[in-house]
Amino acid sequence: MKQSIKPLIIFYLSIFVLFSFLILVYIGVKLECEKLVRENVETQKDLTDIKNLKINLTAEDQALSSEERIVGIAQNELGMVKRTEQPLELSVSKSEIEKISTEIQKKYE
Repeated sequence: MKQSIKPLIIFYLSIFVLFSFLILVYIGVKLECEKLVRENVETQKDLTDIKNLKINLTAEDQALSSEERIVGIAQNELGMVKRTEQPLELSVSKSEIEKISTEIQKKYE
């Protein structure tokens, strides 16, 4: 008896289609992984740039708010002078503060 070759052709054809599908899935996954790795590298670069910018801005802020710069601008451009006398110092006892506080509370009750 002679067997038909059609089932054998269908079997080999289905195996070929299955392997083709698996190869295409593998290529698709690999391309997606490469794309994600590329995006990760670009994002890391952007993050590094932003950190460097933040450091530069902090350094610029410190330079602009330094006491030497502010004093120089105040004296040279605004004509201000440094105080030569000691600042006025007031001293009040804690009991006097409490006394005044209780009087104010009584007044507003």
